[in-house]
Amino acid sequence: MISRIGSILCFIVAGYFLAISGYALLNASDYAVGTARLIRYVIAPGAIGVVFLLVALFVKSDRKLLIGIYAFSALVALFAFEALLTWRSIQGAVGLAGYIQGEDASYERYNRSIPPSYTLKALNRDLGAGNMSEMLTGAVPGEEVLLCTRDNQPVSYIADRHGLRNPDDVHDAPVKLLLVGDSFTEGICLPNGEDIASYIRAGEPAMVNTGTRGAGPLYELAVLRRWGAQLAPEHSVIFFFEGNDWQNLKREGDFAFLSDALDLTSPVGPVISEVNSPEAVKSIIAGWWKEQNQSLEGFLGRRSWRRNFLALQQSALVMGIHYPKATVDNPDFLKILKAARTTVDKWGGTLTLVYIPQVDRFVGLLPSASVYDELRDLVRAAAGTAGLEFVDLVPLISDQASPRSVYAADGHFNAVGAKLTAEAVLSHLNKY
Repeated sequence: MISRIGSILCFIVAGYFLAISGYALLNASDYAVGTARLIRYVIAPGAIGVVFLLVALFVKSDRKLLIGIYAFSALVALFAFEALLTWRSIQGAVGLAGYIQGEDASYERYNRSIPPSYTLKALNRDLGAGNMSEMLTGAVPGEEVLLCTRDNQPVSYIADRHGLRNPDDVHDAPVKLLLVGDSFTEGICLPNGEDIASYIRAGEPAMVNTGTRGAGPLYELAVLRRWGAQLAPEHSVIFFFEGNDWQNLKREGDFAFLSDALDLTSPVGPVISEVNSPEAVKSIIAGWWKEQNQSLEGFLGRRSWRRNFLALQQSALVMGIHYPKATVDNPDFLKILKAARTTVDKWGGTLTLVYIPQVDRFVGLLPSASVYDELRDLVRAAAGTAGLEFVDLVPLISDQASPRSVYAADGHFNAVGAKLTAEAVLSHLNKY
């Protein structure tokens, strides 16, 4: 009986670690590339699994039981720690999804614009926009946009006449600076005055911010072509987020409305048709609000918490042994940057790429920057080849007393990080 219990406990531990190694091998292009990933995801868990498998099969019963109890208890403790960390991350993500708790929670004032969980890319997809001319680059003009909830209080802004996050009167005068980017640039979960654009605007009032959640490099090229042609700004700044822009680029090629973004002879629009008419937009948005389950259970059901929990992802991050997927070169990225450079050259402007690191590279007991730098080095090299100026926020944030302190719980910048970024951008532009 003692031998059987010991074997079962050791088999459980062995099975868990062998499953990690097996999953990494099945997804070798993501997790078995490079020395660090190979050791972390294949060799180390595989070796641990084999050791406990041998213990279960060959060690004497009393010693086997003792080893099994210790190992299984350690694994349970890890999952308990993971549960705590997961709950904390869920709290931040629930706010990012705009979840308002309480019986009197109301979304009526926001339901004429895009819900927090949705993007302009999704809107264009669901509308059936077939080319860049039909693509919408802004939300519903003049409506209040719910960004998130912070401390159970809504954070929102009023969209300008083009559906962007700007003071409306910025469109009444010539524009010197154009910002292009994703949720960091839009200022997710930051009230007016605390976002990157607000801090930059304090130093350069003649600035238009086109940032929108979910944007990736190809979408941002389309936005640059659309707004750059209209505004001809002296300076254009594109923000690249280390956390998901590379993955976004992989998916953006599948969107019909971005199929001609790299063709610099294609019309930029906007062209209003039945496809993207205000009535069509209203219908899509109304459907989104109806289908959006604003319960906590519904929100969690749309996330991959279970998978990440089983992988002990948060615990690995704290220890500094959770690595991003391997970076596979995508030739489209260099094409996009070259097209962006050519676009800006048409009106004689400058073009700068700002690299935003993800918080994960600054979290953990063990150093892991070299793994994250694979993408950073690739982006820097592409920017140089395409002739773009490059502003790297990694050393700037690394020099902070606590790099983690410039990020909010949801992984985006807080007001400190936004101000730090704005100061770096303004300092760079002051060279001209």
